[in-house]
Amino acid sequence: MLVTGAAGFVGAWLVRHAQELGWTIIGVRKPGVPSPLLEVEWVDVDLRERAATGALLRAAHPRYILHLAAVAFPHEATQDPLEALRLNYGALDHLLVGMAQHVPAARLLYVGTGEAYGPRPEGTPPLREEEPLAPPSIYSATKAAAEARATLAAEREDLDVVCVRPFNHSGPGRPAHYAESSFARQIAHIERGQQEPVIRVGNLDNVRDFSDVRDVVRAYTLLLEHGKRGAVYNVCSGRGWSIRAVLDHLIARSQTEPRIEVDPSLYQPGSPGRRTLVGDPGRLRALGWTPRYRFEETLDDLLDDWRARE
Repeated sequence: MLVTGAAGFVGAWLVRHAQELGWTIIGVRKPGVPSPLLEVEWVDVDLRERAATGALLRAAHPRYILHLAAVAFPHEATQDPLEALRLNYGALDHLLVGMAQHVPAARLLYVGTGEAYGPRPEGTPPLREEEPLAPPSIYSATKAAAEARATLAAEREDLDVVCVRPFNHSGPGRPAHYAESSFARQIAHIERGQQEPVIRVGNLDNVRDFSDVRDVVRAYTLLLEHGKRGAVYNVCSGRGWSIRAVLDHLIARSQTEPRIEVDPSLYQPGSPGRRTLVGDPGRLRALGWTPRYRFEETLDDLLDDWRARE
């Protein structure tokens, strides 16, 4: 299996899980990007370059391709929209062209985002895959465009492509620029006396659907083997957590009593108010997937990870 973005947070967990299944992994990383300590064959390829991507597929000749590489942090995509387009859309296009030329029998799992649905009013039923997309950011717009390209490749180019829309997922190793990981990191610093007892937060009213990254990568391997060609699958829990409830849980598990300080700079544009984004995982569950981790466990593991990390 060829895994793009294998050096990232989700990629590292995916590699570990796939190796437990006995799969042989080729990890693709952008030149100059450090990789986690994983026993895989690493190849350095800039997926923004079509010729290099085609040469990679010709040499590796994979049965499965799991495409994780992306500008994954919405703020970074907003800061450089063209770079987000080059990687989030362009790299996927290069992989599809390379597949058609060199490995037409391969299967590609394209990892999009549940953010592409756009936030909905409170009380909206969990979102099903048939719902129209309304991406609210540069990040989600580029991912939605790439999903459309992948779907067209399945419909019109006879390529074996499956698409997923993962909602929020977390766990040990989650980067600190995501809200729940930022909270856990700040708590760990406060406990060690490295930070004053203040947690700086953005909008705590948003409601999101969280899963454990270890459950998410299990869904990805399941879909590589059993997903329907050309189909789209939500990867989510079907349960909403307010960001305030996430923070409260982490503080309750901490050894400190910090005060909360709202930092307006942490608000995303247009984010004041309550915005809800919860998915329906029914299509994925029909294939036999069920989560093994309660999100409370995920948060506990995330906090313990930050306590050990720094």
